[in-house]
Amino acid sequence: MLQDIYQDVLHPSDALLHGREYKVYFDPMHSKVLIPENPNPTASVLIRNKMYQNVILQYDTYKDLLVYQNLNIRINNLITPVIINRNIIEEFTLQLPSGPARFRYLSFPEDQEGLLSSAFYEIVTEGVCQFIIDHSAFRKVEEGRVAYKYKTERYIINAGVITRIRGKKSLLKALTDEAAEVSAYLKRSNILVKRADKEQIKDVVDHYLTLKHL
Repeated sequence: MLQDIYQDVLHPSDALLHGREYKVYFDPMHSKVLIPENPNPTASVLIRNKMYQNVILQYDTYKDLLVYQNLNIRINNLITPVIINRNIIEEFTLQLPSGPARFRYLSFPEDQEGLLSSAFYEIVTEGVCQFIIDHSAFRKVEEGRVAYKYKTERYIINAGVITRIRGKKSLLKALTDEAAEVSAYLKRSNILVKRADKEQIKDVVDHYLTLKHL
């Protein structure tokens, strides 16, 4: 087994390798599945209270998997990525074009239609009012070829209510108890919600929390 081969050259307690081999199932020329696209040794992952820093990690946005690479270990002269066991991951951080992105596994009831599915999500703001980002991919057929397309969706979870943030209307709905003040803040700050980056939405949520004295 792959793990047994790894254990011959690594310390048996290396938690990053307690997983199965990751096999690429998509055409990289026509699909975007893994983030970051160009892996580099700047990621970190927290496993059982131990932080592994400066490692090469990529997140499979279609299969919801965290993939680890060790450039110093090769099998048949090839680098073989490994899927890290989801059950032992407490959180991980990737360096994305938008900046550092911290991910955590969130669980949601599976029997409630319309809510988010249990998976890894980027945690931008946490606490009583959470701002999270869903990094995912969907499968489609283009010109007879299977392709996977990457997308992001923004959500606010406030008092247990999940709202997908598409524009100003949905943002004010998510923060409805302070909608007037939040609307005024958007105007003062010249924030267009549809075009806003995650730091701007975070600023809005942080402002909301100050209004709530939280």
